[in-house]
Amino acid sequence: MKATKLPFIGAILVLFCVASLVFTAHSVQAAREIQLYAGSSLDENLVAFKGKSVTVTLSSGKQMTGFVKDVKNGLLHLERLSLKDYYDALIRTDHISAIEARVRQE
Repeated sequence: MKATKLPFIGAILVLFCVASLVFTAHSVQAAREIQLYAGSSLDENLVAFKGKSVTVTLSSGKQMTGFVKDVKNGLLHLERLSLKDYYDALIRTDHISAIEARVRQE
């Protein structure tokens, strides 16, 4: 009875390994797809980071870090602000002078 279970367990182990490799490759590919593009507008760059963490530097020099929720009508909705629990911000994109974002893994 033990000999018949061994191939079944081996097959499950192989399937598990293959599945984990596929998910890892997909995660790496998804991480590579997000980039900053100098040829695109500030709004278009921010839209690419929807759901991701970014730091924006305002023309006043103040920096704000949070997750991009939405970008439309010249406004950036930044949610879950860093160091401010339960706060969001609505920022005019024409007041943003720089965007910082993590675009690659180590």
